[in-house]
Amino acid sequence: MQFSLAQVKFLAGSHREALVLFEPLAHHYTDRYGDHDEQAQLCWYYAAQCRMELGEAIAAIQAFDRVSEATPTSDDEDAVNRYLDALARLMGLHAASENLPQALHVGERLLSETSRLRGCDWPGLGQIDAYLRRLRQDLG
Repeated sequence: MQFSLAQVKFLAGSHREALVLFEPLAHHYTDRYGDHDEQAQLCWYYAAQCRMELGEAIAAIQAFDRVSEATPTSDDEDAVNRYLDALARLMGLHAASENLPQALHVGERLLSETSRLRGCDWPGLGQIDAYLRRLRQDLG
């Protein structure tokens, strides 16, 4: 019930109210079922999204890090989407906070994981690679 209410608040754009619900749920599911529990991962993902929407970059990075620690199997499409999106958001958040070495590190992981989970011919790989080239140029 709490999760459904949190989702409604998130979809309505009430990110602070959704966050107040998602984070305790994330802790509850993690404590009870472990870091790799799907419901825990979903709550951490939404908490990270809320933090990002609220402009709380450091807290968003910490929450997206938790999501990115649980490597999904390729047959769980929802988990794969969350995982790859978390990596992409981490790369962007690190770049926005001018931590370019970490953005590059996460981006290289995103490229590798996307290739592994989506296949070497997935169309989005070119965009990731182009972004990584720009990061490398910025690093000099």
